[in-house]
Amino acid sequence: MPDIILKGNMKKIAYLLSVFAVLIFTSLQVAATADDSQIIEYHGLDLSHHNGEVDWPKLSTVGMRFVFIKATEGMDDKDPNFDSHWQNAEKTGILRGAYHFYVTEDPPEKQAQFFIDTVKLSSGDLVPAVDIELLGKNTAPDVADKLQVFVNILTAHYGKKPIIYTGRTFWNKHMTDKFGQYPLWIAEYGVEKPVSPKGWLDWHFWQWTEQSTLPGVEKEVDLNYFNNRDKTFSDVLLP
Repeated sequence: MPDIILKGNMKKIAYLLSVFAVLIFTSLQVAATADDSQIIEYHGLDLSHHNGEVDWPKLSTVGMRFVFIKATEGMDDKDPNFDSHWQNAEKTGILRGAYHFYVTEDPPEKQAQFFIDTVKLSSGDLVPAVDIELLGKNTAPDVADKLQVFVNILTAHYGKKPIIYTGRTFWNKHMTDKFGQYPLWIAEYGVEKPVSPKGWLDWHFWQWTEQSTLPGVEKEVDLNYFNNRDKTFSDVLLP
């Protein structure tokens, strides 16, 4: 994935299939090639109820290494599919992580406690992730300070810094450069490699497409890649 996004031509698609014979996407608008260092264990997806039904035994045959599962949004909205996804990810042996969709108008303390009450993480799970990508119309100007409160609470509870998911344009416009010590999950599509927002030198996870189809997942799904060249999974796993 880093340095390897396809331009959509058939030659590169053929190369993808030769490298990842077990990873067959039934409809990709963006495909990827990889050299020997980008093996299947560094690829994953993220899921919420928006992706429809999931046939986990079928999905487990694709070879995804990890999955981020939406758990909560704001201070009182639990994803209706979280519990089943969470349990099935463990049963099928896919490395699992839970994420919270951050609502900039809701108190960070209540959002953090809601996530903690909902998500019981175990050793070997991915650290929590917080998705911040939208600014509510009534958001106060201290949105970065409030996000800091949220991540501080999660760090204290789980014992490791959470992952921050965001897009570069949103982050650079509304946030600060004070979060570079947190693992970054960056969303950027149609590029050879992503550019980190201000405050970060590099990234741990890259959501490189939101328009893929995988066996076992009813609707289109996001695909992600782990930065195996510069990072290790121990950075983002609970001890």
